[in-house]
Amino acid sequence: MTEPTALVRAVVGIVKRGNKVLIAERPPGKPYSGYWEFPGGKIEQHESGETALKRELLEELSITVQSAKLLFSYEHAYPDKRVFLEMWLVEAFQGEPMSMEKQILQWATWDEVGQLKLLSGVWPVLDKLKSLVG
Repeated sequence: MTEPTALVRAVVGIVKRGNKVLIAERPPGKPYSGYWEFPGGKIEQHESGETALKRELLEELSITVQSAKLLFSYEHAYPDKRVFLEMWLVEAFQGEPMSMEKQILQWATWDEVGQLKLLSGVWPVLDKLKSLVG
C-alpha cells in the first residue's frame, strides 16, 4: 500500500456550552458518512486558520465566531489523504447552531463523545482536548 500523498489543511472548532461540546455526524453522500466529528473544514489557500474557522462555522452552523483560540495542531493520515488539523476552542459565538449541511448535530459531554463512532482523526487527541477544554 502506498503512503497517502495529498495533504489537506483544515480547522476544527470545539464549540462548548456548559459541560457539553457540539459534535456533528457526517451526512450521507459525504466521505466517512455516519462518523462523528467536531465542526470545521478546509483552509483555503488564501486563508488563515482563524479566518477559515469563522467561514466554516458560519457556513456549516450559521453561527458567528466572536473569539477563538488555537489549542494545537497535528497531522493525521487517512487511507486516502493526510490532514493537518488546527484545533480551535470557540470562546464566544453569536447565534444558535443549526445544521446547514444536513448533518446531525448533538451537544454531548466528553463521556458521550467517547461513545460515538468518531472519525479516526479524532481519537488520538480526544483526551488532550478534554483536558484543555474541560
